Amino acid sequence: MSERLEVNAHFLDRLVEAGQARGIEATEDIVCGNGVKLVAKGAAIDARMRERLLQHKLRKPLEACTRIVAGVSARPMDAIADRLMNEHALLASLCRPEQAAAVLAGFRDLRLSAPLDTLLTVYADSGTAKLMHAVGVSLIAGALTTTLHADRPLGPVLVAGLMHDIGELYIDPAILATPARLTPQQWRHVVAHPVIAAGLLRELPGGSAKIAQAVLEHHERLDGLGFPAGVGAGHWSGTGQVLAMAELMMELLEAGDGAGSQARVRLKLMHTQFDRALLDWVGRCCREAAGAPPADAGHDPRPRIHALRERLSAQCEFQARWACRTTDARVQALMQRLEQRLLGVHQAMASTGLADALDDDGLTPAEATELDIIAAELDTRLSELAYELHWRASQLPPGEATALCRDFEVSVPMPLAA
Repeated sequence: MSERLEVNAHFLDRLVEAGQARGIEATEDIVCGNGVKLVAKGAAIDARMRERLLQHKLRKPLEACTRIVAGVSARPMDAIADRLMNEHALLASLCRPEQAAAVLAGFRDLRLSAPLDTLLTVYADSGTAKLMHAVGVSLIAGALTTTLHADRPLGPVLVAGLMHDIGELYIDPAILATPARLTPQQWRHVVAHPVIAAGLLRELPGGSAKIAQAVLEHHERLDGLGFPAGVGAGHWSGTGQVLAMAELMMELLEAGDGAGSQARVRLKLMHTQFDRALLDWVGRCCREAAGAPPADAGHDPRPRIHALRERLSAQCEFQARWACRTTDARVQALMQRLEQRLLGVHQAMASTGLADALDDDGLTPAEATELDIIAAELDTRLSELAYELHWRASQLPPGEATALCRDFEVSVPMPLAA
């Protein structure tokens, strides 16, 4: 894990901050590359050591040499999971009594290694709801595994769920806290978090290649339109799919009321993105948990849908123009990937069956709600498409990259505010 030997400043800052409340110590001598001891075994690590650690490359990664004294492993994660199920109808539907019992028992039996406990503790302390999110994703992933893949061991799934977002600890917190739409440069940092987490989990005690693979894939999709690799069918593991679905469901729960209805509509747009058995089961749970549609919020979502259609059309024209004008194999490959993404958005839009509602004079509250959810999902997909275009273009020769990105920015209308 030589790439981790240079201490990451963002992780170190969060580690020191967590240590101020809980205490953190070196589990062995921390030694730099030329053999000089920087921190002795058993010594407390605090802000005074920050610059010294950042100035040196270490023989062993800092994550393997430190321990939070009072980590989250001491907390009853089964109690957190039980509380979540009692608070959310969708969670209770996804976690039937038999599955819930198995997952809660798995949490009680789970023993994280000191490095993983430290990472999870630092992650939990980086935001007020972080531990809830990690436990919720782990709970849902465990419940889906016991339902659809009962032959698979539960422990690695629970660990993958708990650790899936630890890569965020290595990203500038100002980027993660950005309230507005990310720039392509900021998105490049965010998209790296599964890669960072997988590298850690592959090497640190308590991790494994299977856990790392699932975490690496938790933003992938079956149609190849996820990130960071866009792996697609035949290369996306079952545990990776379950983890991706679990995070999607947890994000909907965290967004507020109506998670079941939100999930039911969004799953209509995802028929090419997940395994059919997984979609069918989660869709059934969402229908059971969906309540009555909320009252009309008083706004018409159709202008936003029409604006999204204009963006989609402009992106299609851009792709067709560059596919014809370029002879560079790398640009051609990028245009082929862009075409695949655009086709996926077209298919998702057609799959909703709500095209007629766009031309109706009046919308029912249910139709308005569904169109709002669809607009949000399609907006996300078109934005990710733009991010990926800039990201992959940055790997082209500078002149070609500049021309391509400038043409995209001129040709494609800016999105409306959500």
